[in-house]
Amino acid sequence: MTTEKKSKTSEKRQNKGHHIDVRFTEEEYKQIVANAAKCGMPKSLYVHNTVLGHQPKQLMTEGQEEALKNLSAARSELVGIRNALHGLPQEVRKRYFKNERFMEAWIEGINYLIRQWNAIREKFIG
Repeated sequence: MTTEKKSKTSEKRQNKGHHIDVRFTEEEYKQIVANAAKCGMPKSLYVHNTVLGHQPKQLMTEGQEEALKNLSAARSELVGIRNALHGLPQEVRKRYFKNERFMEAWIEGINYLIRQWNAIREKFIG
């Protein structure tokens, strides 16, 4: 199995027998290294892919990963509320929604989720 793996790797390398020397300024080099790191790629693969017209995708930042987890948690909360209400008879639901305290709490909860979603959105935009 190791031999098969080596031969496949060797075949790939044989196909990439050509190279092009390119020089960069210090600033350009630092930018390439930074961009490659953002994409989780070695700099040579990053340059190879971008030269061929590919758009390497940047990895999520830790803040974006945390935001995505928070978004999932907020969605779970909404689904839980929906399921709890869905399980109640129609008459009970009507009583809940006619209750001023319940409605205030409901609106407060929804507003909290909207604020959370906005904060999550800002993590991806900013």
